[in-house]
Amino acid sequence: MFLLSCSDDGPITEIPIGNEIIKNEIIEIGSNYQGGIIFFIDETGQHGLIAAKEDQSITDPWWNNEFLTTGAVSLSDGKGNTNLIIQAQGNTGLYAAKLCSDYESAGYKDWFLPSKDQLNILYQNKHLMEGFAEELYWSSTEYEIGSAWVQDFTTGEQHLDNTSDAANVHTRAIREF
Repeated sequence: MFLLSCSDDGPITEIPIGNEIIKNEIIEIGSNYQGGIIFFIDETGQHGLIAAKEDQSITDPWWNNEFLTTGAVSLSDGKGNTNLIIQAQGNTGLYAAKLCSDYESAGYKDWFLPSKDQLNILYQNKHLMEGFAEELYWSSTEYEIGSAWVQDFTTGEQHLDNTSDAANVHTRAIREF
């Protein structure tokens, strides 16, 4: 016999074994988990991606007031890209990667700006969470000095944008589990 209960981090299965109860969290896309909402789970079912429940910015740019090549060109590794951007742009100022890196929710401090591919997965699952604007969102994937990939959360289109652009380009942090 098992009991199913819910917590702020999502449903928990309680399985009695002898005199012990083992708690096993049910991890599924759309669940509240570790400070955000799960929007991707890998083939093992044990790892995935979590999006913050709100935007970290609606107007801050990708750059930190200087055009620099950051080397943040990975299409799939937003965490690595975010670290490269901050190394190049500095650890002060208000810009997309820094805002994500500084974000904290439910005690989790390992947030980052999604890569181009991670942002597309987030767009495909945006219906599972509230608060997305029908606007552009930054990715951490740089194309060349002065331009980075963005995604339109109305149409799903991905295109390049000037990294100094701050008008209606939103920032949403993600993290891995």
